[in-house]
Amino acid sequence: MSKTAFIWDLDGTLLDSYGIIVSSLYKTLLEFNISLEKEEIHKELITSSLGVYLSKIEREKGISSDVIKKRFTQINDGQKLNIKAMKNAAEILDFLKNRDIPNYVFTHKGKTTEAVLKNIGLYDFFGEIITGNDGFPKKPDPSALNYLIQKHELEKSRTYYVGDRTLDIACAKNAGIRSILYLPEGSFAIPNGEETYVVKDLLEISQIIPEDRDENNE
Repeated sequence: MSKTAFIWDLDGTLLDSYGIIVSSLYKTLLEFNISLEKEEIHKELITSSLGVYLSKIEREKGISSDVIKKRFTQINDGQKLNIKAMKNAAEILDFLKNRDIPNYVFTHKGKTTEAVLKNIGLYDFFGEIITGNDGFPKKPDPSALNYLIQKHELEKSRTYYVGDRTLDIACAKNAGIRSILYLPEGSFAIPNGEETYVVKDLLEISQIIPEDRDENNE
């Protein structure tokens, strides 16, 4: 069995979904008479999280974050089949699969996760998918990562968590595994030195694990 394994975030990492998420939140906030620039919303979602951002809005505007999130979810879920894969997402997953390197998912994304992944042809790449509906604490709590590591007997020194936010990097650090910060063009994330690697294209990941290739193919 391969000693190397990858655990993936989804939104902004394998799924080109931020355009839809930002547009959905923008429309939601307008319904509550809150007008913000889409760029500001995007930046907040990258540098913190949806939950943190909605809590901030609740403090500033006095509108329940739960109420906003419920309406946002309704709007956003209606767009699930418009989500596309990030550039080279299928290619890097296929590269890893062909080398018998297992892949898993830990995402805050909810009930639409399976439908989205099946719609874009990525679902079958993963040995297990942990979503926001599975009851684990949110990032940067490492409980979900620890669960995957223990269940699938992953070697921490050869396990990578790939995400597009420093929140993902903190989660990986808390689990004691390696991390890859994905910074596609237009990202607002800023490396802070905690990440093991930084890539601007998902295919760069194929060059991160050269020391594992021969061992994995034995």
